[in-house]
Amino acid sequence: MDILVIGSAPRLAAVAKGIGQNWKADFWIWPSRTSPGWNRYDLILDLEADERMSPAFSVANRAFWAFQAVKRPLWEILPSSDWQPRAVGVNLLPGFCERPLLEASAHSLEAENHFRSLLPDTDIAFVPDEVGMVSPRILSLILNEALLLSQETHTPLETIDLSVKLGLNYPRTIQEWGAWVGWPHVRDIVLALSRRYGADHYPIAQRLLTLAGLR
Repeated sequence: MDILVIGSAPRLAAVAKGIGQNWKADFWIWPSRTSPGWNRYDLILDLEADERMSPAFSVANRAFWAFQAVKRPLWEILPSSDWQPRAVGVNLLPGFCERPLLEASAHSLEAENHFRSLLPDTDIAFVPDEVGMVSPRILSLILNEALLLSQETHTPLETIDLSVKLGLNYPRTIQEWGAWVGWPHVRDIVLALSRRYGADHYPIAQRLLTLAGLR
């Protein structure tokens, strides 16, 4: 089984240290002047397909593709229904790719089964093909809500951190969660939800928009 993972250097490093350790994959910084030889691979994972156009749709290849599909759902990434049998969406954001469980989305049982066969030793959970998938959506909204509370009540974020860690027994504080995923990714997910469903349903904290003081 030949597997290729493409993306920016930081995203590749995160996956290589996490769930990708078991895949024995080739990791390739995209874009690059050197072609990896697309037709060598049975599976190609594109870690930034929800942020820019994937090369999947412009290069000749026989691979099955797994597209990062958190900030944009898979149905929005795929150019046509012809791609549905040979593609799935995945959540391989920093932090989440450290887990043994891989969140994925698909539009056909054929695609689900094929993806499982390509990664037989990976625990895969298929979830609805919606903005944020499941885990990133829930966590991003919790973090955004904490920032809204801080903004509206002038409560220091450190106080909220103490409350959620000691009062709710969270394994991480709000700031630690944000650093684990990356605040820019949290912002992008909440922005995508706000744009799709309206700011009345998903208001976004000003501090998240500016990332002021968030590490």
